[in-house]
Amino acid sequence: MMMNDNDIRPIMEELKKRTKQEEFTLKISTDKVPGLCDSKLGGIPYWDIQKKYPENSHGGKLMLLSQINLEQYDFGELLPKKGMLQFFTGVDDVFGMDFDEQDKQDTFRVIYHEKVNYNTTKEAVMSIGIPSNLDEGMLEYTPVTKEYALEISKTEGYMGESDHRFESLFREIAKEQGIALQEGESLYNLLEDKTYEQMVEEIPNTGHRLLGYPFFTQTDPRQFEEKYSYYDTLLFQLDSDYEDKYGDLVLWGDCGVGNFFINKEDLKNCNFSKILYNWDCC
Repeated sequence: MMMNDNDIRPIMEELKKRTKQEEFTLKISTDKVPGLCDSKLGGIPYWDIQKKYPENSHGGKLMLLSQINLEQYDFGELLPKKGMLQFFTGVDDVFGMDFDEQDKQDTFRVIYHEKVNYNTTKEAVMSIGIPSNLDEGMLEYTPVTKEYALEISKTEGYMGESDHRFESLFREIAKEQGIALQEGESLYNLLEDKTYEQMVEEIPNTGHRLLGYPFFTQTDPRQFEEKYSYYDTLLFQLDSDYEDKYGDLVLWGDCGVGNFFINKEDLKNCNFSKILYNWDCC
């Protein structure tokens, strides 16, 4: 017998209670021009020119995808209180993703600066010869179409159907509530079509965010690669974004989404050396 909305409602309410956590949603601001040290997408990154700029193993400099100034918003105890967190991707047609080794920080990089030198100038950073999505001919190598300021707000999120842990938790709660779900069948085949669609829409996990739970247009890479299960925490998600007035703001392939994952303990220790990078599209 197929389950309907009334059947799964108590399961979903319990699942929300167990997975509720704080997250920080990011909104693209098209009417603000971000500074060098501001939270933003694309453009010229903040960089201490005394340090070696991120490159791939062939010496090619990486390009800024996004940076978050951790001093411009109160992230509580979930993220460092000081410094800058940056996400770089390779200048290639797959945006720096290695499909065989998605956690090898070569063609992508996550950089954490403990201190921000606000006296650094854009001219100084540009003098080291970095690529930018603002350069002519670069748009095919990045999902970010221009330089955009980011507005940050704290919200609450819940684990959605995209997360590879969702179905096992759903089954665990159902069992606790005396509901026996047929083994070997996916939830897609156990729920009425309308019920399944409503479940997905109830906790979509789409959009741009720091922390929270991920969304995928395909599948969670941690579901099939045991070594990727180490990355239990979504660090940053950048979704495709479109506005009628401006067109595509962010576009991963055919309206896809990009995610960066980290281990929870590594995040607590401000260790960003181990990161899982994924993006997929329809």
